[in-house]
Amino acid sequence: MESLKASKIENFKSKPIIVSSTSPISEIIGILKNNDTYEVFIQGENKVSTITMREILKASDISNRKASSLMFYVSKLSPDDTVGKAARLMNDYRLRALPIVRDGTIEGAVTTQSLCQAIVSVREFREVKISKIMTRNPLTIDKNDSVSKARSLMLKEGIDHLPVLDSGELCGILLSNHIVFSMFPREGLEKGAFVSKPSSYLDLKVSGLMDEDVLVCDPKERALDVLERMTKQRKTYAVVKLWHEIQGIATYRDFIVFLAEPEEIEIPVYIVGLPDDPFEAGLAKIKFLRDAKSLCKSFPKIEEIRSTIKTEDLFGDRRRYEVNVSIRSAGKIYTYTEEGWD
Repeated sequence: MESLKASKIENFKSKPIIVSSTSPISEIIGILKNNDTYEVFIQGENKVSTITMREILKASDISNRKASSLMFYVSKLSPDDTVGKAARLMNDYRLRALPIVRDGTIEGAVTTQSLCQAIVSVREFREVKISKIMTRNPLTIDKNDSVSKARSLMLKEGIDHLPVLDSGELCGILLSNHIVFSMFPREGLEKGAFVSKPSSYLDLKVSGLMDEDVLVCDPKERALDVLERMTKQRKTYAVVKLWHEIQGIATYRDFIVFLAEPEEIEIPVYIVGLPDDPFEAGLAKIKFLRDAKSLCKSFPKIEEIRSTIKTEDLFGDRRRYEVNVSIRSAGKIYTYTEEGWD
């Protein structure tokens, strides 16, 4: 794992998709669809910008908009930067790709997908179950809910995947690109043409846009097996299900978190009761430090964070856990407790 983190990103370089800042958003949607990608880059004089699927999703009306109205500056990488640095930046800013720049010019891109393909060969991952990696209790939506509601959920929570339920049963999945690609008529997308009036996609029901071909896995499946299936089936997710109940969802972001450089936090952070298993301990530490860093950004007066983890083996592989967190801020102590099953 450490050797992969230290590897130069030049070894994982892919061809970037570059557009002009004057390109119509309708044309960019067509480019995203035809290239099965999540973002495009814009070469500036001294900076590089990007437009992602999420930025297009935020726009309520894009019929007369150009790339310059939605693009934002993105961190640049040099060919000599490491995988660890790239993974950290992707995690910090919730990006799926970063530009590789040499002498001020974009010469490539590194993506979460290319990094995940490299993880397949990592020895430490061979026996890790997907339940250890997945994001638990994902948000879901009913098939009869509106696309407008789904869009609001995605933007509020910063997510791109919504499992769809029918009477509590998984029946499909709605992705951010499903909504974005529905913004304009098919003929406009295929030609990359300007379309004067956007379609009324927000009035549709989720069932009208969702994908019924959902990649599903069992919590006990090996994470690497699930990752290989995601790659082969060109899926960006896997819904983890036990019997009829959704346990979690795994995306490329859940995998590359293990490749990220350690988070740098300026305040004291303590964790007591880490699991004996080195991998589980490392995973718990990574997630806790990531959340602690996010808290510090939102609440700069935080002075110290402490966490105590208690686990109890009850049923075979399942364990009950209790996590107690205390946060000292502006001379006051705030405590939080969460219980659940591993």
